[in-house]
Amino acid sequence: MYPKFIEVVKYNENGIWIFIRLKSLIKGSLQVVFDKNDGEKSQFAIWKEVRKEISLKLFQMQYLIIDEDYDCDIYIYDIKRFKLRYMKPLKADLWKYYL
Repeated sequence: MYPKFIEVVKYNENGIWIFIRLKSLIKGSLQVVFDKNDGEKSQFAIWKEVRKEISLKLFQMQYLIIDEDYDCDIYIYDIKRFKLRYMKPLKADLWKYYL
């Protein structure tokens, strides 16, 4: 059975890339790329979601853990020197580093 949710945490030597949600019920919350899985392997689902959200092709993504409380597979990815794109200005703030 595939997990209900997928998530990828992007990082580099400066810290973790996170944005702040500006609208919706979770306004003000810190966010990473996260989505509901539509019944496929989490690895394929996260590749598609990251490409859709920030136009980034993932290579050598590493599986971290499953959050059993939320049925969520969590991956990590070292983005090196890539500059994350500002995708949804009405929904989310700019990407920022958090240590």
